[in-house]
Amino acid sequence: MLENIKKNLWSIIYAFWALIIALFWFAMRVIWSGISKVLSEAMGEKAPTPFILNLPLYISILLWVVLAFAVVNLVWLKHKKWPKITLTVFLSVFTMASVIVVIVGAVDYLYFILPKFFLSLLVSICIILFALLVFFPPIKNSKYCMAFKCALVALVILVSVFGGYGVTLGSRFTYEPVVYAVEDTYQIVFSTNHSATAWVEVDGEKYYDLFAGSMKSADTVHKITVPQEKLDEAKGYSIHAQKMIYRGPFGGFKGAEISKSYDFRPVNSSDGLVYYTVTDAHHARKGAVDAALSVENLDFLIILGDSVGMVEYEKDVQVSNLIAHDVTKGEIPVVYARGNHEIKGEYAEQLHKYVGSKNESFYYWFVLSDVFGITLDLGEDHNDGWWEYYGTDKFTLYHNEQTRFLEELVSTKPYESYSYTLVACHIPIQFVNSRKDHVEVKAIWTELLNQINPDLAVYGHQHDLYPFLEGQETMYDAKGKLVYNSQFKGEEGRTYGGYLTDYEFNGFIAGRRGTTQIDKIGALNRKDYVGLAVSVDLMSQTQKCWFVNSKGDVVSVYNPFVEGPAQKEFVLDLK
Repeated sequence: MLENIKKNLWSIIYAFWALIIALFWFAMRVIWSGISKVLSEAMGEKAPTPFILNLPLYISILLWVVLAFAVVNLVWLKHKKWPKITLTVFLSVFTMASVIVVIVGAVDYLYFILPKFFLSLLVSICIILFALLVFFPPIKNSKYCMAFKCALVALVILVSVFGGYGVTLGSRFTYEPVVYAVEDTYQIVFSTNHSATAWVEVDGEKYYDLFAGSMKSADTVHKITVPQEKLDEAKGYSIHAQKMIYRGPFGGFKGAEISKSYDFRPVNSSDGLVYYTVTDAHHARKGAVDAALSVENLDFLIILGDSVGMVEYEKDVQVSNLIAHDVTKGEIPVVYARGNHEIKGEYAEQLHKYVGSKNESFYYWFVLSDVFGITLDLGEDHNDGWWEYYGTDKFTLYHNEQTRFLEELVSTKPYESYSYTLVACHIPIQFVNSRKDHVEVKAIWTELLNQINPDLAVYGHQHDLYPFLEGQETMYDAKGKLVYNSQFKGEEGRTYGGYLTDYEFNGFIAGRRGTTQIDKIGALNRKDYVGLAVSVDLMSQTQKCWFVNSKGDVVSVYNPFVEGPAQKEFVLDLK
C-alpha cells in the first residue's frame, strides 16, 4: 500500500489540492456578492448583471468539476501527462484568484470563512479515511482489523443517531440570562444545551416560556416575559429548565430540573442615571466588555447591533447576549436595537427570539424608572431595490409601520410623564450619508422626534465617534456638502457628500473598534473598542457624555463638521 502511495503521490496531491480549493471557494460564499460587486465596478456597471451576480456560483460548480476530474485522474488517468498539465493550470489560476479575493476584501470575513472551510475539510477527510478503512484492504489482514472496522462502523452509526436526534448528555445552561427592557416588561433570555421547558421564578411566582397555553419544549433558547414592577420589587430571580427527552402525543420523558439564581438591581433615577452604549463591536467582545466595565455604577446597558458581521450560526446570534451578560451579569437591564449586519445570515429571521423585541420586530418603547425610551430600526443600510438583497427587501413598509408608531407616541405623549427621554437606533437618523440612503424616512422621523424632544439619541453604524449637537455651527460649502473640521481631517476645505437633518435634539454616533477616534484596527483585533458613556443629573437637569475605550481611557473626540478642538466630555442640558 505504501508503495502504491509513493507511485501515485502526484495524483493524490492534485486530488487533495482540488478538494482544498473547491471547499475554500464554497466557504467564501458569504462574500460572493462582494466579489460580484467588485467585478461589476471594475466593468463600469452600477449593479452586477445576472451573469456577474451568479459568476461566483458558476466558478464553484466549475471547481467541483475540476475536483471530479482530479479523482478520475487518480483512479484511471494517473499515468498520463495531459491531465496533470490541465490540473496544474486550473488549480494554479484558482489558487491565485482565491488569494487575491482574500487580500482585496475577504480579510474581515475570515472568521466566517475559515470555520466553514476547516469543518468541511475535516468532514471530507473523515469520509475519505472511513472509505479507505471499510472498502480497501489493510496492510495486514487479520481478525483484529475486521473487529476494528466493525467497531468503527458502529461508532459512526451511534454518532449519526445521537447527532440526528439532537441527543446530549446532561443538562446545563449554555448562555446565562440577559434582562431586556421592552415596554413596561422585562424579557429574560437564556439558553440550554438541549430542548427544554423553561420558566423564571420571581418572589415565589412562576413565569413560563409558553406557546398558546402550552409550555414550549422544542427550543434551546428561552425568552420569558416578567412584569417590571414585580422584578424591580423582588430584586432577584431564578431561571429554571427541564430537559425534554421526548414529547409524544400522549406522554413524554423529561430530565432533571436545573436552576440558577441571580440578584437584580432596578434602575433608580433618584440619584441620577449612568448608562453605556455598545455598537458595532463586530466580534470585539472582550474590548466592548472591558470598556463598559470601566464605567462605574452602571444603571443599564444599550446594545445597538452589529455585534457580529453576520448571524450565520447560533453562536453569532448569541454574541450580543454574551456581551450583555459579561457586562451586566444578568443583574441590570439591557436595551437592544438591531443592526444591519444582524439582517444577514441564516439566523436573521430567528433573531427576535434571542434579544429584546416586540411582535418579532425591533422597534418599541420602553421605560426604566424615570426614563422613557424609544427603539427604532431602519433595517438595511441601502434603499429598497438594492441588488445585494435579491428582491427580499421591503423595508419601506417596515419604516411606515414605525412612522405610525412615532405618530401615535406624538399623539398620546406618554413620554411627558418621565424626566428623561432617550432614542436608540443603529443607523443614525440625524445624519444622511454620501449615498443619500433613507432620505425621506430620516426627514419624517426627525420631524416627529423634534416634537417628542428627546434628551439624547444614540446611534451606531458609521464606525465613528460623532456628536450631533443642537444648534451647532455645522459647516457646508456652496454646493451644500458637509465640510470637515480641518483639525479632524487635517485638510482645510475637505468635504463630505452627505448632510445633517433639521434636528432639534442632541445625538451621538456611539462606538467603534479601536482606542481613539481615528486609529486603524486590524480585522482580527478583538480587544480594542470605544463606546459612549452618559451620566445624567436630574437635579441639575444636565447630562455628561464621554467616550471611553477598553483601556478605561477617556477618548478625545472632534466634532467632525464643526471647527474646533477635540473634547473629552460634552455637558448638555436636558430638555
